[in-house]
Amino acid sequence: MVSMLDDATKAAGLAARILALLVLVFVLLYILTWTNTLKCERIPGWCNIYYSVKGKPKVLIAYGDYGLGNPDLLSDILANPEYVGVRPTMLHIDHINPGNLKEFDLVIVERARKMSTEKVKMFIDYANTGGRLVWTGDAAAELENPDNYLYEDEISFDENAPHRIINPWARKLNDEAVLLNELLSLEYVDNYCNIKHCSGNEMLIGSIIPINRENPFVYGISASLPLYLADEMDFAIVKPLAKGTSTTVLTLDFGSKLFADGKEYPKAIPFMVANAKGNIVGLKIGENVAYYAMPPEYFAHPSLSAEHRYFQLIEKMYFGMLYG
Repeated sequence: MVSMLDDATKAAGLAARILALLVLVFVLLYILTWTNTLKCERIPGWCNIYYSVKGKPKVLIAYGDYGLGNPDLLSDILANPEYVGVRPTMLHIDHINPGNLKEFDLVIVERARKMSTEKVKMFIDYANTGGRLVWTGDAAAELENPDNYLYEDEISFDENAPHRIINPWARKLNDEAVLLNELLSLEYVDNYCNIKHCSGNEMLIGSIIPINRENPFVYGISASLPLYLADEMDFAIVKPLAKGTSTTVLTLDFGSKLFADGKEYPKAIPFMVANAKGNIVGLKIGENVAYYAMPPEYFAHPSLSAEHRYFQLIEKMYFGMLYG
């Protein structure tokens, strides 16, 4: 009798230890997924478990008064059950603060060419603490306050550095540098239709080419897709930082170098870039920042011919940021 009780006690103790171990594994996986260190799709079935506990992903489209992008179109595409089936929240950047920003699992910023440095810093802080951020087009290419321009001689150790504006994505706020360019590992140059004539009719621009077709943002798409512009469509020309840490996922190849107003532009430019920024309690965050030179909804703009619409790139943006 005593032996049977001992065996039962041992079995109960072993079960308790196994249960405790499973709880620890669950907590660890949850933290790793929450910090974007582990993409939930890496473990079969884990995405469903994670989001059943955390709740369905909350998506925010943050927009301003003007600039590249059509927030209503993007919202409709994401809400369409044929593609993603999630209706995002839409908020003007004036109504967004650090408190309500952190409520969202994914934030997409577009049609916000003019943006205050305080708002730029808010989005950078969100990304640096694990938030998933998609920046698009010419967002924040204009400053509200010219006093916030950052000059090379203000951050250089070289006393001979020129007093020259670095980039509209590199700013200062009081004595603090606010470096959106470093977050994206890119510098804004101009909008394509500012340097080349865009007629409004459907016109071929070049080819978009995935660099690594295994990347979740472009997984399974063609090795090369023709890019057309029509109607309101446009995109930003950007260049990579010399010491950037980003991964170029998609490039736009014009087929030859661009020449406009006496300036020469590269034959190919980054068109979609992913980056990993920040850490939480010592854990390195995975790729949680993405930049799209063209707002993603333009890939499926209704003014394009059906064969030139690429809805899959919008789907892959959503699932790549949250699941991939």
